[in-house]
Amino acid sequence: MRLICLLILCVSPLIWAKKPTPAPLPSPLTPAIFSHQQALLLSESSPFYRLDVPVTVYQFSQRADLSDLRVFNGAGELVPYALETSAAAHQLSQTALRFFPYAEKTSNEQRDVSVQISSDGQLSAQSHTVSKQQQSSYIVDASQIKGQLESLTLAWQEGNSQIRLAASDDLQQWQSLGSTEIIQLDYQGQTLSQPKVDLGSIRAKYLRITSDTPLTLKEVRLQSSIAHPSPTKRVWLTPVTTPLGKGEYLFDLGVHAPVDRLELTLPQLNTVVQASLSSRAAPAEPWQNKQSGVLYRLQGKTAESRSPALIIPPNNHRYWRLSVNQNSGGLGEGLPQLKAGWTPQQIAFVARGQAPFTLAFGHARVNSAAINSADLIIGNTVASAVAGALLNKAAPPAPAIASEPSSARSYGLWTALVLAVGVLGAMAYKLTRTPSPSPEKAEESEISS
Repeated sequence: MRLICLLILCVSPLIWAKKPTPAPLPSPLTPAIFSHQQALLLSESSPFYRLDVPVTVYQFSQRADLSDLRVFNGAGELVPYALETSAAAHQLSQTALRFFPYAEKTSNEQRDVSVQISSDGQLSAQSHTVSKQQQSSYIVDASQIKGQLESLTLAWQEGNSQIRLAASDDLQQWQSLGSTEIIQLDYQGQTLSQPKVDLGSIRAKYLRITSDTPLTLKEVRLQSSIAHPSPTKRVWLTPVTTPLGKGEYLFDLGVHAPVDRLELTLPQLNTVVQASLSSRAAPAEPWQNKQSGVLYRLQGKTAESRSPALIIPPNNHRYWRLSVNQNSGGLGEGLPQLKAGWTPQQIAFVARGQAPFTLAFGHARVNSAAINSADLIIGNTVASAVAGALLNKAAPPAPAIASEPSSARSYGLWTALVLAVGVLGAMAYKLTRTPSPSPEKAEESEISS
């Protein structure tokens, strides 16, 4: 029993020993803590710059969302940056629209308005003279607008009015867009006006404006937008194919990029197979995001016909697996080839301080500090930058475990504890091997004494 208690006393310090804690990150962060740094080359003088995220960032960043990305100036100071997704640019335009009073009955008189649609979708109206004081419904002709309807700006006689809006493509079926209040007041030379009505980026040929109080419109102006896709700057990568087993092939992209296009080329002509494609971020994780379909490579009369590129939601998994159904013979001799493509994200930053500016990345415990690009970029003066070569001075990340001030003493204590446990274990083993004296011998010993 005493031996067991002694063992517990010796082992307890090992169990309750303080675990090493991660080394705190410096504040503010410095370039030295990141595993990689890359020079930024500026095209011209500007307060703001933008560049595509280079492949090296997708390769060496230790965070799948690129949250360990930072931009430093020549003095090693952090500068504000934004991480953007390439998106379409929208061209805004203002157009004065035609509008027509809509037929309705009032308490004083009958208003009879007929609306006709021409072959090109435009409206024309024929009506009797109507008292403008009683006009409270209008149809607005937006049939010639290309793009999305963003907002209306109205001009009317002085006053407030609660209006309801609806949209239609055929003047028969109307979809409600809600209601809002328009305000236009003049008092002692001061004007208070709220003429704008948000439409929420809809598409419609006709709009209907209805007011419960008399409303005399004088002008309707529409702000519309047309999206112009930004030039495609797709990056393609062809990884090495590694056979896994019968009908299975592994592709290691080596990057965590937002892949949204996959092209598979089969090794032999005139091949048609059923196959599935799955992915995962790390070797220890299960396969997921399974895509199934038919792959083919056929020889036509004049050219080859191949399976179209697979379009998927952006996926930053590094590992991909192709599984081919073997019921129809599989792929035969040779290996399939995969091409993975993505549109790079963009980095925008403020050129505060002196050049050279540096892109730093590669630290598992650094969280994102990116801000919204709308809050970062003021005006339209944004110049281009490109990523240069990786810098030789890039240092490995700071050690994740902090060394205790008394590390030598700590190591000595651990060594002593391990030795003590070993000695006690040997003693326990020896005691278990020593036979206990028989009762007769013990009794003889007592008599002789």
